[in-house]
Amino acid sequence: MNTCEWKSNLPGTGRRSVRLAIPGYRGAFDPQFVAAQALPEFVRGLETLMQEGQVLKRDVASFVSRVLWNGQEVVIKRYNHRAFWHSLRHTIKGSRAKRNWHNAHRLVSLQIATPEPLAYVDEYRGPLLWQSYFVARFVSGPHVQQVFADGTVTESEKQRVNDLVLDLLRRLAEHGISHGDLKHTNLLYNGTGIVLMDLDAMRIGGVRWLCRRRYRRDVERYLRDLRTAHGPGRPR
Repeated sequence: MNTCEWKSNLPGTGRRSVRLAIPGYRGAFDPQFVAAQALPEFVRGLETLMQEGQVLKRDVASFVSRVLWNGQEVVIKRYNHRAFWHSLRHTIKGSRAKRNWHNAHRLVSLQIATPEPLAYVDEYRGPLLWQSYFVARFVSGPHVQQVFADGTVTESEKQRVNDLVLDLLRRLAEHGISHGDLKHTNLLYNGTGIVLMDLDAMRIGGVRWLCRRRYRRDVERYLRDLRTAHGPGRPR
């Protein structure tokens, strides 16, 4: 195994990461999460961990599992291999797991809540990116979709959650950030605030008019799910 330390170049994170280069794999990890000497076992055991964990999602695009590793509750998301051209495109532009990793560190630096990024792993077959994994700290709490559909949640609490989401979107826009996939399952309510998840479609920067358009799209995507949310008393 070959590893090399590097200081995150995202301003304000104050964190150290270690690049990994195991034959057939590339990526980075937080050394406070997994020691370098334990890394090969962790990386090569990802599939077993996920199969034995609590499966949260499984479809053609991805596989998500909540697992317990070394006494730590984490969520692992695998972005699946789908076809040659799909793999070639992500080999050139970078994996979705890698984008998730860097975007999560960006939000951490801005003190915007997102599950703590712990590692990303790209698996290669020869020169071709085959599939990738993103590992984050588990955060408990319902998706806002569940909050709005819950008949036992008061109207005032639903309105509060709605306001928290809209405040979060405004804050992101102030930093020139758009999420890009703002369905309700990507917004977690932890009892005090909103935790933003699935950051691989996140966009940062650009000309002002383009940032405004992306902000409007985020708001419209969120409101579309809100209008179709089930259960009485959803906020308007």
